[in-house]
Amino acid sequence: MKLGEAITRKLGNSGINTVFGLPGGGSSSDLLCYMGDLDMEFVLTQNETTAAIMASVYGEVTGKPGVCLSDLGPGALSMSTGIAYALLDRAPLISLSDRYGHDSVDYALRQKVSHIEAFKPLTKLASSLSVSNWSSMLNRGYTVSMTPKRGPVHFDVPNDIINKDVDEDTGSFCRDAYRLTADEASLKAAAALIKKAKFPVAIVGLSINTGNGEQYEHLKAFIEQFGIPTFKTAKAKGSLSDYHELSLGVFMGGRLETSIMDKCDLIVGIGLDPVELLPKKWRYTQPVVYISNDSNDQEMYRAVVEAVGDIGNTLHSIREYMTDCSNQWKLDEVASYRNLVRVTLETSGPALTADKVIMITQEELPKDVLMTADVGASKLLVIELWESMNPQSFFISNGLATMGFGLPAAMALQHVYPNKVVASLTGDGGFMMRLPEIATAVQNKWPVISIIFSDRRLSLMDVKQVKKGYSKPFGTEFVAPDYVKFAESLGANGWSAETEDELRLAIRQALASTNGMPSIIEAKIDPSTYHEQFEAIREL
Repeated sequence: MKLGEAITRKLGNSGINTVFGLPGGGSSSDLLCYMGDLDMEFVLTQNETTAAIMASVYGEVTGKPGVCLSDLGPGALSMSTGIAYALLDRAPLISLSDRYGHDSVDYALRQKVSHIEAFKPLTKLASSLSVSNWSSMLNRGYTVSMTPKRGPVHFDVPNDIINKDVDEDTGSFCRDAYRLTADEASLKAAAALIKKAKFPVAIVGLSINTGNGEQYEHLKAFIEQFGIPTFKTAKAKGSLSDYHELSLGVFMGGRLETSIMDKCDLIVGIGLDPVELLPKKWRYTQPVVYISNDSNDQEMYRAVVEAVGDIGNTLHSIREYMTDCSNQWKLDEVASYRNLVRVTLETSGPALTADKVIMITQEELPKDVLMTADVGASKLLVIELWESMNPQSFFISNGLATMGFGLPAAMALQHVYPNKVVASLTGDGGFMMRLPEIATAVQNKWPVISIIFSDRRLSLMDVKQVKKGYSKPFGTEFVAPDYVKFAESLGANGWSAETEDELRLAIRQALASTNGMPSIIEAKIDPSTYHEQFEAIREL
């Protein structure tokens, strides 16, 4: 069997049915032909960053590494932002790139970049495949990618070996995950602390999304049995429904949570990965019980007890060690806090503002919508105000916090879940970065709904410049297209809205569309309220 066929078969036998990328003329081009022959789906994107983000999100929701593909040199380097997303947002990813053949690699200078050296800081493993090691390296890459903390691996595929004969070792590299069990002493110590706490607060982080799905039921049972008010980080939204009576909403470590955190006497961190925390010193003095599937080795916060093992099993075991608790929180305190957040961030008046766009979108889209959000001025408001009902129904780049995430993530979700409603709330700055990818959505008939906060400014930078004391923002304004005409030029659907009624109508028409095409909805907003809203949320 030729190496190209063997790689393709091994991916397919492992349940990976899609590769995302932008090929070159070397081994990636050969791989495409093998994929075509073996009915592997290939999604051609307009940019390699998009391919890597899409593959990462595919990995997050399927539980298998996503795979992206690129040319050598500039093509490979263009994947860097997407690979960094996989690293810092803990997504399993395998990236493959062309490489000069063995006779040329030490001789050629044109487009020569050492991918392995370039990607070492961005991956958990970076290496090159050979005729003899290809299968064992892919097996290793799978394991490294899937082991907590999950992340990306990269392999060069030399051009001169892609059509060479190899052993037919094409069996699945998937295997049952090894589920660690926390030691009994830690479980008992955690249970004892939680049992005697009068005002415990749980903070659930992104590691809750690693598992077979049972962990969400264990989380819900744990929270309900002991009545513990629960924050979630942005990546963990929906792990406990935002509609649940014990849900406090999102945790940012900012000003908004003060009334709850000042009363709290124990923090129960469940899958709380420090990569999602604000880049400053941990400011809470309460003892922390750490529950996660890997150790708290980065110590951005110190835990008095660490229960390291499968999160679902750990929560179930702690429940067995606790027959009762001293919790004194009242449900109306949780409801009062949630109302405080909403009242603090909602604006009044006739202008269409970001918070109004979020609320209207929430009211008009189905409760089980898969929502993605971009990074920028709108991000803080979206993660605070958007309510997610189900686990893994809200997607954002929080560890890397990269602009240009929303549309690629939405396309990946629509590919995996063709019968679900998928939408994106994105600033126009981030959307402009991925503007050509609407063509990708059209080509694949993905009816993703992109709702754009349109003010033609990098409004977060405006807020930060004013916060620093400058008299006025500078260098943050940009030109944007007529989104309706742009959409129509590619065969997509397009609307522009300046009022609440126009926005509601546009969303309803997008939902009612039957042409299978993506929809762009421009919501022309007044950005003047951002500064006051951000001041209420956290320090900038």
